[in-house]
Amino acid sequence: MTIYGHILPGSIRIARLAERTGYLTERAKRKLKILDWRRAYGENISLAARHFGITRKTIRRWLKQLKEMGPAGLNEKSQVPKNKRTPSTPPDIICHVVKIRKEYPAWSKYKIRTMLERDYGIKTSASNVGRIIKRRGLIDKKKSKKRRMAALRPKLRFPRGLRIFEAGGMIQMDTKYIMLTGGRKLYQFTAIDVLSKRRVLRVYPSLSSRNGRLFLETCIREFPFKIRAAQTDNGSEFLKEFDRKCKELGIPHYYIYPRTPKQNTYVERSHGSDKDEFYQLGNVYQNLAFMNQKIQEWQDVWNEKRPHQALDYRTPNEYLEYLKTTNLPTKNVITLQT
Repeated sequence: MTIYGHILPGSIRIARLAERTGYLTERAKRKLKILDWRRAYGENISLAARHFGITRKTIRRWLKQLKEMGPAGLNEKSQVPKNKRTPSTPPDIICHVVKIRKEYPAWSKYKIRTMLERDYGIKTSASNVGRIIKRRGLIDKKKSKKRRMAALRPKLRFPRGLRIFEAGGMIQMDTKYIMLTGGRKLYQFTAIDVLSKRRVLRVYPSLSSRNGRLFLETCIREFPFKIRAAQTDNGSEFLKEFDRKCKELGIPHYYIYPRTPKQNTYVERSHGSDKDEFYQLGNVYQNLAFMNQKIQEWQDVWNEKRPHQALDYRTPNEYLEYLKTTNLPTKNVITLQT
């Protein structure tokens, strides 16, 4: 053990006594060192308190503990309460909760509470049901951790009834894979302006958040208007670097709810057009650079040549010019629903 006491007379004896009487923790050894320093400097409590950044009351308490119980008295005391609470839930409620949970392991405490009241006439709180489930080890720890982390870092969802009345008001983004021969895949990143239907397309070799960030930077360069909000699904390509870049640029990043692609309607519908009007015509290539060249040619066709029924058979570029010369009719304002 480390012995402090080259200055304080008798401290070696004290430390050896502590070794015989009980184990000294690292914090207790540090307390002895502070008391040793105090003794070396004229037993000045105020000076020691200032030097070590602690209160005089603390040093006096340590001295009292050392005097009454020896060095072992400087060890930390147990923080366990003397009187622990014991569950007061009646055994019949516990039995019913455990029975229902085992029969329906995916049901929440709220469903189980409702069943108890409806089927057995037992009234109890959902919190009490949750405590019983936890004490009996009937919680899926993986799912519980996932939900807890989601609650600590909630994802931003666009407000119900959000009105889009200008280009760039909402850009929906998504990805789709391109299956190549031999099982290899490339990934198309798509961004579409909800109002004008103008798109930016790129192909990347993976769904990394870095590629997501690079695609966002490409969108900022190529869209002829400011991006005021972006909406994506919960894929990894739209997390980390992509999300940090949105925060850095002050762009609100909205997430759709899990497994609800209908909330990304515009970009999903455009992928259907890609399949029918581009990929089924044989536009699938192994070379990434050539694939990007072809996808950008299709992007130009979409934005400059293809009439869109939703735009009264205008192209997206023609519709943007139309918006510059007239006020958008109320019937053409897009209201997004959650």
